[in-house]
Amino acid sequence: MPTVAAFDSKEFKREKEGIIKFYTPFGCGVRISKPKEFASRYIESLDRLFKDFSIEPVCCCFSSSEYFKKVGRPKTYLLSEELLKLIADLIDSVYFSYMIFPSKNIPKVEVGGYKCPKKEIDTFDFLRKTSAHYSYITAWTYLGIHTRVSDLILIDSFSGKRTSAWDDLLSKTRPIIYPHGDECNPFISTADMIASLVDKKMWDNYLRLDPDNLRKVLSNYSFKVDVNFIDPRVLHNIRWHSDEQLDLSTYWAKPTVFLKADGYNTGDIKKLPIYPKATYLARKLNGGVQGFDKSIDSSKIKDGDIFVYAGKEAETLAITLRDMYNIQIFAFRELKEKKTL
Repeated sequence: MPTVAAFDSKEFKREKEGIIKFYTPFGCGVRISKPKEFASRYIESLDRLFKDFSIEPVCCCFSSSEYFKKVGRPKTYLLSEELLKLIADLIDSVYFSYMIFPSKNIPKVEVGGYKCPKKEIDTFDFLRKTSAHYSYITAWTYLGIHTRVSDLILIDSFSGKRTSAWDDLLSKTRPIIYPHGDECNPFISTADMIASLVDKKMWDNYLRLDPDNLRKVLSNYSFKVDVNFIDPRVLHNIRWHSDEQLDLSTYWAKPTVFLKADGYNTGDIKKLPIYPKATYLARKLNGGVQGFDKSIDSSKIKDGDIFVYAGKEAETLAITLRDMYNIQIFAFRELKEKKTL
């Protein structure tokens, strides 16, 4: 298996009296040259820590945002620290990317122009919207070094519009995009965990976001830390020039475990006790997991996928899709026994 580079992103912001004083998308990548050994160590270590911390999993990988809700931030950060200690020696390097766009100097950003009018939006709005797809922007900046183009690029799912950075990324690699990757993929989960942990360490130590401080808060670990920040000189690459949302179905991790239940949206399904089983199945198959909306997700269905249903309407839809594609379908109640499919 080739060297893996996995990416996720979050918002990095600092507030004072409820007012945001600093904001940037904040991307993190991890480079792992022994992915099989790493995945095995990650799974074994996390399972043991769940028991040690008396945590009932809400998903099979350690997604910071999901466990914040489940056990609170202090316990989540403690487990993150322990997990990182156990897997750090198998991480070759950690990569960070963020944006420096002072709104005082750049109050507006022009977007659009291709099959849609050009318009100017506030820089802060531009940064917030860029956060939704900054995981792939981080991968794009990472691949700016030519020796990395042979890496297998894994990216947590995102939504966004077309940019020159996306086109350039596709000219160098074929990324694999994992829906809910931080919940079911050990590599993406690790990038997510490190990003959240570093944000906390910077806050606790009153440190501003810069390359030296990022290296400082991770200085106890053996892996290399690389940092890249984006400034206005590359704005032409990261501003979107079309209003069309990217169609990511070609790059979706396969197989995908799709979930559909009558009367439940994806958020509702994620609260059910059965949901973690779906993430375990996705991890076992090295795929992704997501809810299913017929109007927007039909193009993502491919041969080999799995469709898990509950209710008559969802079952009818599952049967219809099985008539179209070579997919497996079964009811939610069967997920437990399908964990090792």
